[in-house]
Order: sequence, then C-alpha cells, then structure tokens
Amino acid sequence: MQQEIIESPSTAQSAELLQRFQEFVAQRLDLPDESADKPLLINLRDDDGQLIAGILANAYWDGLEIDTLWVTEAQRGQGLAADLLRRAEEHGRRHGALVAYLKTVEARAFYEKQGYQLFGVLEDRPRGTHLYHMKKRLD
Repeated sequence: MQQEIIESPSTAQSAELLQRFQEFVAQRLDLPDESADKPLLINLRDDDGQLIAGILANAYWDGLEIDTLWVTEAQRGQGLAADLLRRAEEHGRRHGALVAYLKTVEARAFYEKQGYQLFGVLEDRPRGTHLYHMKKRLD
C-alpha cells in the first residue's frame, strides 16, 4: 500500500476521492445529482455600486444551506439581513426544501429571532468561541 499526503490539495487532486465517494453514496441512497442543486446569490449594492449586503445559499437534497450572510457595519439594524434570509428561504421552498440550516459564530441571537433553532455546538472553533449549527423548518 502506498500513502499520499497532500496538505493543500488542488481541486483536481481531490476529484478522484470525491468521485469515488459520490459513487459509493449513489449506490446506497437515491439522491439527486449535484447538477440538481439550485444555488442562489443575492447582492445588495449602494448607488456607487459598492456591495453592502449579500447572501449565498444552495437548495439541494430537500434542504436549504445558508452558506454566507453578510451586511456591512454601516447598514446593520435596518432589516437587510432578515430580508435577505427570508428571500433565500422562499427560494428554498420553491425548490422543495423542507429545512434550512447554517452555522454561525456571532449571529446566534439574530437567527433565533428569525425562527432558527440550535441543534449543535462545536466549542473552540475557532479557539475561544462556539460554532453554532442551526436549523429552521420551511414546510
């Protein structure tokens, strides 16, 4: 047996392992191919074209993964994040998502106000903090 250790693998170097894993999963579970994913990006820009807020999400496998939600400091507290999140949830529902899920370090209280529930906590990720895993039913 030969062992390869690659500390910063490229996409091409990771491709074989990912393909083999996907084939393994496909033999055991009836899951849609990644081509069925429904990614969403909503950016909000000011009059000068500067990005002030945005959300990146993906609807797949009956769920909506909220990857990134960001609002610039100067625009916080105006409801932009809640509106972006609501629009992403609508996107998920249109594409059959039953649950939305995400992870956050700093915004637990915000997501709880939006109806999300805590389902896991990872301590010291990063060190001295907590990484909160949260979910919300969309059905």
